[in-house]
Amino acid sequence: MVDAAAATMALETLRDLLIEEVKFLSGVEGQVEDVGRDLRTMRDFLKDADKWPDRYDSAIVRGRVSELINLATSAEDVLEKYVVEVASKRGAKNLKKRLKRFTCILGECLALHEIGKETGVIMSRMAELTKDLESIRNTSSFECNDDQRLQRQTYGHEIEEHFVGMKNDIDRLVLHMKDIDDRSSQVISICGMGGLGKTTLARKIFQHKDILLCFEARAWVCITQKLQAKAILQEILRQLLPGENNEGQTIESMVTKLFNVQKEKKCLVVLDDIWEIDHWNILKKAFPIEESKSKILLTTRNQRVADAGFVHKLDLLTEDESWDLLQKIALPIHQSEAIGRELVGKCGCLPLAVSAIGGILRGQQNPGDWNKVLKNMDLHLKHGKGVDANDKRVEQVLSLSYNVLPHYLKLCFLYLGCFPEDEDIEVQDVYLIWMAEGMISSDDKGRNETLRDVAERYLNELASKYMVQVKMSTRGFKSCRLHDLMRDLCLSKGKEEKFFEDSQGKIRRLAIDLDDDDACSIAQFKNANLRSLLLLSKSSFDCHDITDIWKNLLSNALLRYLKVLVLDNCTFEDKKLPHAVRKLVMLKHLSIRRSIVVEVPEFVGKLPCLQSLDLRTRIDITLPSSIEKMGRLRHLFVNLEVTKTNDGGRLRLDGLTELETFIGFNSKVFDTNHLLKLTNLQCFGGCVTDIESLSVVVDHIINLKDQLRDTSLEIYVMDLTSEQGSLIIDTLMHCPLNHLKIYGRLRRLPTLDPQLLQNLVSLSLYGCEIGEDPMEALQHLPTLQNLRLSEDAFVGKEMVCKSKGFPRLKDLTFSQLTNLVEWRVEEEAMPNLSDLYISHCPKLEMIPKGIISMASITDLTIFGMPSNFMERLRRGGEDYPKINHIPFIHLI
Repeated sequence: MVDAAAATMALETLRDLLIEEVKFLSGVEGQVEDVGRDLRTMRDFLKDADKWPDRYDSAIVRGRVSELINLATSAEDVLEKYVVEVASKRGAKNLKKRLKRFTCILGECLALHEIGKETGVIMSRMAELTKDLESIRNTSSFECNDDQRLQRQTYGHEIEEHFVGMKNDIDRLVLHMKDIDDRSSQVISICGMGGLGKTTLARKIFQHKDILLCFEARAWVCITQKLQAKAILQEILRQLLPGENNEGQTIESMVTKLFNVQKEKKCLVVLDDIWEIDHWNILKKAFPIEESKSKILLTTRNQRVADAGFVHKLDLLTEDESWDLLQKIALPIHQSEAIGRELVGKCGCLPLAVSAIGGILRGQQNPGDWNKVLKNMDLHLKHGKGVDANDKRVEQVLSLSYNVLPHYLKLCFLYLGCFPEDEDIEVQDVYLIWMAEGMISSDDKGRNETLRDVAERYLNELASKYMVQVKMSTRGFKSCRLHDLMRDLCLSKGKEEKFFEDSQGKIRRLAIDLDDDDACSIAQFKNANLRSLLLLSKSSFDCHDITDIWKNLLSNALLRYLKVLVLDNCTFEDKKLPHAVRKLVMLKHLSIRRSIVVEVPEFVGKLPCLQSLDLRTRIDITLPSSIEKMGRLRHLFVNLEVTKTNDGGRLRLDGLTELETFIGFNSKVFDTNHLLKLTNLQCFGGCVTDIESLSVVVDHIINLKDQLRDTSLEIYVMDLTSEQGSLIIDTLMHCPLNHLKIYGRLRRLPTLDPQLLQNLVSLSLYGCEIGEDPMEALQHLPTLQNLRLSEDAFVGKEMVCKSKGFPRLKDLTFSQLTNLVEWRVEEEAMPNLSDLYISHCPKLEMIPKGIISMASITDLTIFGMPSNFMERLRRGGEDYPKINHIPFIHLI
């Protein structure tokens, strides 16, 4: 299936190029406007075409859209080529001057003539194709595939031949179904990714003996992607009121009739495979939610559909359950369990995939045949026989999830295929790359939203549709990854839609795993037209010398139009960033994180299009003074502690007026007073080492409190007990802080108002020498999840964690509290604590008795404590009963 998504990305990228780079082209303004107008018309048309019913079943539509994508990509290439060539002409000092000078010399401007000729041909063909597609839509001449729709139809009476697991799921859902007094579970939703067995579970509920006794009438309907409301309502009425004729009734009369019958009778209605929230909003008017004893059960791949009522999220099978399912389907089986478990592991423990592979293996007793299937898993899951002949269920089920994605999400999903498999991907990297590639549309920004906000919303949508798996942190999304089979789908669709390679077979997006020697083959660079290049490594210790790879890329002129360059865990000749990077005039995202680079050259500050720059390298790095000239830079990341300047002075920041993210501010390196010029900051993280800078930083955070969404501050001031220091710390407690570390003497905690510290999730205190028990004040912080007291942060003898205190605390650390003698924990204190770490508190007599009632603790680490303290905790010791319920105990 070829979709409008890739065309949309090209158009969004072109719009950015037209607005921001080519705006300086004197002499071609009218022509550029014509190109932009035609592209916007085509983009809007394709967005509309993306919503047409049955668009994936029409070969004609697929062909026309495919050609439009190629044309849009060609138009992008033409204009980018022009900009790069103009930038390389003559000797002007920057892109703007080069463009002006070049276009003023029309007699020498062969490129100006070429751009007109090439874009004219492209735009003419675009107009023809758009008109052709419009005609197709108006005549509704789609080649609909009814067989595929019938294959997706489900029925409540079907019996599952092979079934494992889900016992707890069934018991829980049946309990909710029978609870007629629980108004929050009138609507019950089973949600999860395609192939998990949502329909199977719903059918088990529908056929359960307790359900048959509990409800007077039942109905099962399958919605699928194309809602036919009238037919759905008729079918529900037919099952709830058998024998009655509902033909000829209007939708309005059927909605009223269905509503009333569910009030009069205790009914169960299953709406299987409902995709869109709009579909549910249409149908729910027929259900007397909270007005009857009837129940509605939904199955969906869209969590947003499931937001109303009780939501049951279905998980993958365990490895044991997967192996059990494979054995049931592939019986009689006499093969090695090791091979079987490896097979189900390759299936990602997805029930549908395990079933398909089991069908292929049924009757195959030759071990060699099993090994062949194992080596060709991706081929079998896409084209394998399965239980029935020509069964392509895995491919079809997962493809459906992709096909119904909005055009803007398809682009973002496809890009995730660039990252290594089985790896967590940091969401910050994803957001910045999506933005640099033009995948995040400015049109989608809400009031006071940034493009990063839109990118986060896109990822949230992908997660809610179960296309990606996400991990959370105290700051929101931390990382994401693709299920193995979803990644296979991603790569398949990317190839099909020319996302990774263009129509001429030239590579546009390339990710190289530096840990894989074969992946670094020189041959793969010979046919490329790169827009994204990611050199990635999993290693936490070793860096890869990419000198040869880099020289090969340059020799083949493959980087001229590059927009994204990620050099992760790399080292270069002389430990310096290659000088050729200065020629990448289209570059928007540059990352050298975890690489070995001693100095960032001046030319980086002069890259005209750079929007995001990640300089969090492994070693001490010198920053150039030109960094303050990067007026388009929106996201800057530097190391907090090891960064320095080339002249030893403080770097100016007053030119970075567009900066939204600044992670790594250090008052020793950057001019603190220039922070006041950064009025667009949304995310700020930094450290301050003197009282004057602290005052400026605190005042600026206060001024931006209504727009800052993530603020981290580390304070390294040895003595904050002066009148000025105490006043600043008191003021700091009014800041919208998320993470706070204080290294320095306080003597007393400032007044903490929980209402003013609604966002504080992490607090670390070092050497603060607080005399009074800090727990009395800290326990009321509503969002605090991580607390660390270290190096005599508290110098008293006794601490008490009171009942109901620290409602969300997860991680607690006490280290080097040399005066602490007794720590008491009352019942129901810290109800969510999971990790407890105690080290080098020489006078602490014992672990608190209250620990025994804290069922949430999963990890306890005791390190460097006196021998008598440790002996009490060992098996048979006096305090062992307090901790023996904790799964992981480390006594070091």
